[in-house]
Amino acid sequence: MSNQTIETILNRRSVRSFTNQPVSVQDISLIVEAGLYAPSARNRQNWHFTVVTNPEMIEKMHQLTLQGMEQRGLKVDEKDHTFYHAPLVIVVSSLIEGFAEFNAGCAIENMAIAAKSLGIDSCIIGQTRFMYSQTNKVDVNLMLKVPFEYEHDCSICFGYAKGEYPVAKERKAGVVDYIR
Repeated sequence: MSNQTIETILNRRSVRSFTNQPVSVQDISLIVEAGLYAPSARNRQNWHFTVVTNPEMIEKMHQLTLQGMEQRGLKVDEKDHTFYHAPLVIVVSSLIEGFAEFNAGCAIENMAIAAKSLGIDSCIIGQTRFMYSQTNKVDVNLMLKVPFEYEHDCSICFGYAKGEYPVAKERKAGVVDYIR
């Protein structure tokens, strides 16, 4: 394929095993900038990114997620790690208003594609919403520096793939119709 952007999109996979090699500050800045340049409804840019590279904080977020899942009666496998031991996690939050979750989704995808173009892999993590199953979600927001009136949308972890790179799953048929 001759289009590098399309090739990057088609070759990006959700990676669930990472080395402990840190992502450089320069690459983190580029990934975040790509998120900031995502499209947003009415150009609201109503997102907030919490960039976490501190291993102790990543572990604390993992533990809070597990506790929240257990409180909701969800099955937790202690062998699994919420962030697959990735060295970088970005928590995306947004001001709750029209189309905020779509805006957050665009930012997350921009960051995933930007990372892949830099040779950095990622996995979008929805389970982090369970961090908020705790008794006081304000404490979680304070811990993650989430602005007042913003709500958690999703997280995405980044790093360098460990082991075999995932193979693309078969795409579903019959999900596209054309009206010409």
